[in-house]
Amino acid sequence: MATGSSIEGKLEGKNVVITGAGSGIGASVVAASVKQGAKTIGLDIDATRGKQIVETAGGIFYPCDVSQNASWEVITKSLASTIGHIDHLHLNAGIQIAPPDAALQEYKFGSLRIDRYRKMMGVNVDGVVLGLHHLLPLMKPGGSIVVTGSLAGVVPYDIDPLYAMSKHAVTGLVRSLKWELRDQGLRINALCPGGIDTGIIPNDQRTDEAIFMHPDHVAGEVMALFETAESGATWAKVATSKPAYIMYPPGKRRD
Repeated sequence: MATGSSIEGKLEGKNVVITGAGSGIGASVVAASVKQGAKTIGLDIDATRGKQIVETAGGIFYPCDVSQNASWEVITKSLASTIGHIDHLHLNAGIQIAPPDAALQEYKFGSLRIDRYRKMMGVNVDGVVLGLHHLLPLMKPGGSIVVTGSLAGVVPYDIDPLYAMSKHAVTGLVRSLKWELRDQGLRINALCPGGIDTGIIPNDQRTDEAIFMHPDHVAGEVMALFETAESGATWAKVATSKPAYIMYPPGKRRD
């Protein structure tokens, strides 16, 4: 997929909603969406940082804990009364099983802490499920949804197996919703990047040999996926110099 979707005004008159908008990929997508002329709504659990990032870029900010149904209920009512409908939705919020300053051993399955596990699944899985549940009724036919997955959602990731599990769940959901959402006139795709220089990367993974893409490279792909005719696809983004491409499930090459 080409990433040349930065034409200013391309999303003029469109409403775009982005979760995890206060940092990383979400912040880059907010900036790209505003640049293209969309009314851009950014959601993030960090009210202070999120508000600063989103409003500085020219968007509208709402605090939201994507893991909590009650938070989504408040957001949905606000969006219904302020913008009325959503053209494009980017369900992006995500975390790993341990904080970045934790030793890599704490990311292993054998170091499982239930509180960390519940928090991660709440953000990575519930954040997508609840987001879809509440916001699909506001989606305008012809619109599209992009879910931030991970390369760890299609291949093994032994540094953080539980994170990989959560992203495999997201991939499975996106692939399986294609036909149901098509009946509603909507498209859904998962963008699964490799290493991105964001705040969830373990500090100990930042070695001299490690190469990370910038969030802006992923934002360009999100913009392109808002417009693609494809749906139910898993798009891998493995390098800045290579466009995203579809990773088909085993035995599946085409419709």
